[in-house]
Parts: sequence; C-alpha cells; structure tokens
Amino acid sequence: TSYAENVVALARARERGASEALFPNTADRLCEGTGSNVFVVLGGRIHTPPVASGCLAGITRALAVEWTGAEETDLPMDVLAEADEVFLTSTLRDVQAVHRLDDRELTPEIGPVTAKAMRIFAERSGDDLDP
Repeated sequence: TSYAENVVALARARERGASEALFPNTADRLCEGTGSNVFVVLGGRIHTPPVASGCLAGITRALAVEWTGAEETDLPMDVLAEADEVFLTSTLRDVQAVHRLDDRELTPEIGPVTAKAMRIFAERSGDDLDP
C-alpha cells in the first residue's frame, strides 16, 4: 500500500471510532495495518502474515514472533471474522489488543493469549534496552 492509501484508510477508520485500519495485499490476503502488524489468535495459536505477504518487516513484529512463538501464516482476510483474538504490534503500540473489527465486537476484556503476549513483550523488552 502507498502512504496516501494509509492516510486515507486511517482517516476513514478514525471517522468510525477506530484507531487503525487493516489491509489485504494484492492477492486479497491479510497483510498489515496502516502503521502496524497484525496477529490473529485461532484455537489458542498466534498467527501473523509472513513478510512475503508484503507486510512491513518491523522490529516489534519480529520480536513478537520470536517471543510468543507466533506462526507466520498466509491468511485470508475473512480470518478476521473467525479470530478468537486479534492484536497489533508496532514501535508505538508494542502489543495492543483489538476490541472491535468493523461491526464485530471481540471480547471487551483483553483475551488470554493477547494478555500473555503483552506480558511477555513488556517483560522481554525491558530486559535489554540497548537498541
């Protein structure tokens, strides 16, 4: 996606009360957010699109994959309708739970897998502050 597409998508998301918008890649597979990487929990396992999907190969994403054991999986966009939990990662967000996807409410509470990912990330990132 281009930067202009990101700006427009984020503006539209904010008009609807959201803080992020998620994009498919050119093959209509789950890719990334306007400024974040996306992780999906299915059956207790964490999945994220592979870098080959076109998503940004962010440092925070790489650490989350390593520290949580997330699987890089080619995912259809409609996986978001089935996901037990969804979370985002970025330098500014670290690990952030998603509570709503379009009109679908996820849990009002942070899901257990996302909560564990948040806890692991907070603990591990605090261990070594050397960039």
